[in-house]
Amino acid sequence: MAFLEKNGVLPALIAAAGALMAFVALRPPPGKDGSLLLVFLFFIAVVEGCIAAAAAGTMVNARWISSVRKELLSVTPLLLLSSFLLLLLIPFLDTYPWAGRPGFWLRKDFFIGRNLAFLLLSYVTARRFASAPAGGEGAKVRAAWYLLVFVASQTLVAFDLVMSLEYPWVNALFGGYFFIEAIYGGFAVSALLCLRRGGAPPAERAHGARSDLSDLSILMFGFSIMWAGLFFAQYLTIWYGNLPEEVGFIARRLSASPMRELCVAVLFLLFIIPFPVLLSTRAKSNPFAVSAAALSILSGILVERYVFLAPVVRFSPGALAIEFACLLFLFFAVVYKSSRGGALEA
Repeated sequence: MAFLEKNGVLPALIAAAGALMAFVALRPPPGKDGSLLLVFLFFIAVVEGCIAAAAAGTMVNARWISSVRKELLSVTPLLLLSSFLLLLLIPFLDTYPWAGRPGFWLRKDFFIGRNLAFLLLSYVTARRFASAPAGGEGAKVRAAWYLLVFVASQTLVAFDLVMSLEYPWVNALFGGYFFIEAIYGGFAVSALLCLRRGGAPPAERAHGARSDLSDLSILMFGFSIMWAGLFFAQYLTIWYGNLPEEVGFIARRLSASPMRELCVAVLFLLFIIPFPVLLSTRAKSNPFAVSAAALSILSGILVERYVFLAPVVRFSPGALAIEFACLLFLFFAVVYKSSRGGALEA
């Protein structure tokens, strides 16, 4: 990986990955493969979630933020790539059930325009936040602006790119569910980055102080409960209200295998595994327990995105593998570059 430390290598890799993904996504017949949508939904949650985790830590003067702030904010240029990937989804919009119907909100140009605007605004606010001196009041103000844009961006992703696939299905909690899950994933990535650095408290802290790893484990533990609360709130609303338009969404995903098993897997990966694993104080500082919980959370987000799309979207395994590998490599590359003291300008 030493070649990544050379100037200009990472921007070239990002451009090459974008070109390869464009070729795969737009190959004939265009617009019939939803693989790019699945990859986009997962990585935009992780990338925006990483920056949101850094912003949240900055807002509350969290001690752990100093050890992973640089790596978390290094993924900012990937927001520009995500904006490009959103444009590649334009041909796919013709497969949405609302395509071609009259109306302003669900018109293709306005649909893409508003999501692109918030992705670019997310990039701009993230860059401003990353450029602010750590620990200053200016950093807190910029972190607050990013979090505001982050909430709006993830809510639009949930409502537009996922919920409208089942048009006219509606779910008022869906936007909040998405941005809470994204920051949940951001804390999971933060824990893995902290493990890479050792997770021990700096020398200037008092003897016996909690480690950064323990702090992040507490956050993951707390967000596992919050995620479960949102999950149950949606279930309770649908069950108690007996809402036909929402019952159909669940029935399509629980009526047959393997979707039924994947739905159960999501519950296990995002709550039933992280919650008991991180329950004890000792486990919160155990690298094996924390890494298992963090990887479970990230896997759960990916599986859940698949569950949301699979009943209504077709996937190409080859395209899915190529697109996922490209974005995964770029994510590791920008974090590695940052950890080695470099920075990617974009």
